[in-house]
Amino acid sequence: MERLRSFLFFFVLFLGFFFYFTSQNPHNHADATKNHMDHGDVGIPQGYEVPDVNIIVTEDRSGTWLLKVQLDHFTFAPENAGLNEQSYNEGHAHLYINGEKINRLYGEYYHLGSLKEGKNEIKVTLHSNNHGDLVYKGKPIQSSMIVEVSA
Repeated sequence: MERLRSFLFFFVLFLGFFFYFTSQNPHNHADATKNHMDHGDVGIPQGYEVPDVNIIVTEDRSGTWLLKVQLDHFTFAPENAGLNEQSYNEGHAHLYINGEKINRLYGEYYHLGSLKEGKNEIKVTLHSNNHGDLVYKGKPIQSSMIVEVSA
């Protein structure tokens, strides 16, 4: 009986700490439409070259999909991700499929795998090293396209 009581005490204590620390994670949001922290916007100031991003999505021979990210005036800098200071021409990208954040991007290519049948919106947004959304004149620097997948 003493062993059961000790186990229950430990288990309840463990659950309490678990729920406390997981609820303190700033990446957890009650809003299910957000999959990452809102780090705010990073406006490109006058005098800096404005980054541009274009995406190409192609089906490969195995029937899966490949994303190619083409950049102008922007460099992927994974080694600088998380720096506090804003960056305007380097950082990382976020990949969204049908409005859901899938991953961070640190390079030109990403294997999307299989896409669901029907229309799929693929979107890539550029982000500063401090994780802020890069914007120019109030508009996010991003590229998107619709990929139609037939049965």
